[in-house]
Amino acid sequence: MLRGIWTFVVFVAATVVFGGTAAAWSLVRPGSDIVMRLGRVWSRACLAAAGASPVYHGLENASRSLPCVFISNHQSLVDIWSLIPALPLSARFVAKRSLFLIPFLGWALTASGFIPIDRRNRARAVRSLATAAAKVRGGRPVLLFAEGTRSRDGRLGPFKRGAFHLALDAGVPVVPVAVSGSGRVLRPGGMFRIRPGTVRVSFAPPLDAASYRPDGLDRLSADVRARIVERLRPDEVDPGEATLHPEAL
Repeated sequence: MLRGIWTFVVFVAATVVFGGTAAAWSLVRPGSDIVMRLGRVWSRACLAAAGASPVYHGLENASRSLPCVFISNHQSLVDIWSLIPALPLSARFVAKRSLFLIPFLGWALTASGFIPIDRRNRARAVRSLATAAAKVRGGRPVLLFAEGTRSRDGRLGPFKRGAFHLALDAGVPVVPVAVSGSGRVLRPGGMFRIRPGTVRVSFAPPLDAASYRPDGLDRLSADVRARIVERLRPDEVDPGEATLHPEAL
């Protein structure tokens, strides 16, 4: 409990300090990569508070095929803290709209060109994915969480289709990313359920999305999922879980 309280205090304080600074800087230089630079400091502060130690594998795959679409699983907030230090400074996230409503954090995300998505509104979600595809074609890598939300039990859930529509639309390489162990560091049920531990972040070799056109969305999803699954622990995978949501973006 004390570790959780300390992590929450550091998270809030770091978000106010670095989020406010990033938002202010972005008013002077819109779209600047300073947000990701500050984000790395923010992430490391939060990781240190939580006692989380990220270990990275395949980092060469994170930078060898830019621009690209990173597609990751999502176990907890610790994923974001662990991913930001390893991603290119030019990368941007497609993130749920509610994050953009958080003071300081939301201001920084908006000012720096992160892309909000409201999956409850299909028309808005489609527009967000089109915006993300345009950013990728313009040279910016983009990261999406394949499941569209955090796992409820730490195990890999069914993938939403949006990330794969985006990749096929942009026609750039897809880099599957597996985050393992973050669900044990921050367990479902709230910020206070923190337990120190190791988080393994693995970047798989890129897949050529253009080779899956025009109708290979299901194949692309299956191949990305296979590469993520083989980099997770067995208890982080539910073999009976549906692999791809039939409609949701």
